[in-house]
Amino acid sequence: MPVYATRKFRNMATTLILLSGLTHVAQLWFVKLDGATILTALLGMSYLLIGLGLSGQSRFTLWLATCIPSAAAAAEITGLSSTTPGLLLLWHTSANISVALLCAYILYRTRHAEMD
Repeated sequence: MPVYATRKFRNMATTLILLSGLTHVAQLWFVKLDGATILTALLGMSYLLIGLGLSGQSRFTLWLATCIPSAAAAAEITGLSSTTPGLLLLWHTSANISVALLCAYILYRTRHAEMD
């Protein structure tokens, strides 16, 4: 697979994680301020930093963008059974899963590029 194809996937993952981080931080102004909201905003700030890293060429950022959204998606999915999911929670969960899958695929392609 040519390099530009993985670059497109990396740009899609960057856009998704930056939008997700922005909406996580924006919740501070729209949701009741408590400990969970502050933790969500901190997660959003880490997403913004990961998004900045994904705009470069770091393989470490790809690992972070695979692991952190996967863990967040797992936590959100376990929380879905106890409450009625809102549209924002569904957006965050789908964005987390999409970013994790895109970055895992990019890691696989960069690891096995020499074998093609």
